[in-house]
Amino acid sequence: MKHRADIDGLRAVAIVPVLLFHAGIARVSGGFTGVDVFFVVSGYLITGLILDDIAKGSFSVAHFYERRVRRILPALFVLLICASLAAYVLLMPDDAREFGRSLFATMLFSSNVLFSMQTGYFQAPAEMKPLLHTWSLAVEEQFYILYPLVLFLVTRHLRKHYSVVLLSALGLSLAFSIWYVHTHHSAAFYSSLARAWELLLGGILAIQVIRPVRHRLIANVLAFLGLVLLVYSFLTLSGTRAFPGVNALYPTLGAALIIYSGAGRDTFVAKVLSTKPVAFIGLISYSLYLWHWALLVFLKYYLVRRLSGWEIAAVMGVAVVIATLSWRFVESPFRGRRRLMKSRRLLFAGAAAGSVAFVLFGGLLFLTGGLPARFSSQVLGLLAGKSDYWARRDQCMGQICAIGNSTPGFLLWGDSHAGAIAPLFEQMAAANHKSGAVAFVPACAPLLGLKRYDQDDVKKCTRFNQSVLEFIKSNHISNVFLHARWGLYAEGSRYRQERGGPALLTADRNPKEDYRELESLLPATIQELQRLHVNITIIASVPEVEMDVPTVLARNVVTGKVSSLAPHYPEFLERQARAFKLLSQVAEKYRVRVIYPHQTLCNYSSCRIVSENHALYVDDDHLSTHGAMYLMPTFAPLL
Repeated sequence: MKHRADIDGLRAVAIVPVLLFHAGIARVSGGFTGVDVFFVVSGYLITGLILDDIAKGSFSVAHFYERRVRRILPALFVLLICASLAAYVLLMPDDAREFGRSLFATMLFSSNVLFSMQTGYFQAPAEMKPLLHTWSLAVEEQFYILYPLVLFLVTRHLRKHYSVVLLSALGLSLAFSIWYVHTHHSAAFYSSLARAWELLLGGILAIQVIRPVRHRLIANVLAFLGLVLLVYSFLTLSGTRAFPGVNALYPTLGAALIIYSGAGRDTFVAKVLSTKPVAFIGLISYSLYLWHWALLVFLKYYLVRRLSGWEIAAVMGVAVVIATLSWRFVESPFRGRRRLMKSRRLLFAGAAAGSVAFVLFGGLLFLTGGLPARFSSQVLGLLAGKSDYWARRDQCMGQICAIGNSTPGFLLWGDSHAGAIAPLFEQMAAANHKSGAVAFVPACAPLLGLKRYDQDDVKKCTRFNQSVLEFIKSNHISNVFLHARWGLYAEGSRYRQERGGPALLTADRNPKEDYRELESLLPATIQELQRLHVNITIIASVPEVEMDVPTVLARNVVTGKVSSLAPHYPEFLERQARAFKLLSQVAEKYRVRVIYPHQTLCNYSSCRIVSENHALYVDDDHLSTHGAMYLMPTFAPLL
């Protein structure tokens, strides 16, 4: 297949937005779609190479996978060696355990499946997974398990009707992607079936279903249109919009138009992409993709905070240097004319040995719980705070759980923050010989009619909250306590630099509209409960901390640093201003009681996060069991 420098440049156009997106440049909200450009380029190049081999009569599965091993594994192995060392030195046991699991999955090219079961790509936990970016490698390799054989069989038995087979498969995959992204938003992002059409689009270009355009003006117009589609994708798409599905057509068609227009004529866009600086970034793009994310995650983990602008710029600069060295001394030697490991048998044996070594190390981290023996008892004691949550939390999540043995007289209802203070209510109920219930679902405030457009299941909260209302009716509950992270629902955005995307309560997915929705839903919920003659108590938000408290405390011991975690009281009040205003208005208008936990947790300068060597938080915003019990003086009169 003829080498095209403009496609090297197109790789640069793909990788730069990815880097800017991961750097947190808000203007490049759709930078993640650069991966879709890579998929189209990969499908185009690999299809061309396979068809060339078939035409020459030299195609073999072994040769194809030899080429894939030389392309993918050397640079990946070097990264994984360094990442494994960093994980051993830096990661706390629970994080090391998860790293081990992802390392294991990466070696089996199934990390996309693992991450789809753990977290959405745009959700907070994903930001601290060093191997998250390997999901795209897994998608490609899963696709290429059968793809070469399909092309070979079409050649042998279907008279080379590639267009019929590939277009049919593309249509089915695209239809599945459009359907799946609306039913399983997060999982669809990682799905190889929902992404296969993007690689097939590149394959369609390689078999030249449409003859290359020869007219200079038309070629330039198509190339420019492709560039416009790419810029539109990088600047306007975001994690709040359904993706892939229909929205993935913008970057993929943009890439396809640039590839197609440059096949028959040297367009202006192709000439720019072919310039040496641009093409060089494309040449190192694979190693740059591998290294930049891991460097960002491990540095954030070491510093236990968000990175500043200059730190991110420094990381990207270092990533470019490492990627250049990797391309020159790792990628090229395995792929050039004077190849290392010329013997296919030796190459496969080396790949197998390396894979087994990583699988064993990943398994060791996972099965030992992250090798906790690396740390002192003091560090492990602090980390134990991450497990200091209600013993029934997992059992009762998404359920209505009884407290006590008799007919329930009260209900604690809310999101995961209600689950965090449930042990306090459980203890108070036992002390006062009362019975009640707890009903909570993460990310679902106790608001009738609430929808969360940032979640896979938009109506999950609606259904759960309606079931809670029916429970209140059928059990004649007399006292209801509403608790949630009100500040998040009022502002839409996370606290300061907390990881994770915004809470989206409206169909237009604009977090600035959340407060208006909250203004409507909260009074409506209060009114509905008062029709049932229920006594209502609203429990205001606890202070948010921004960073995982037990982990930071443990990291401080390991590194000898002192990271200031305690939230500043004035900042807390500023963050909660609109939420507190709304709670105050509701309290006055509907004569409901409002309890403010911060009055116990905070003084006039800061808010407490530790008491008697116990973390009061289990993470960055949920109280631990110790934290919940710390509120006993304030809450004791409630029951």
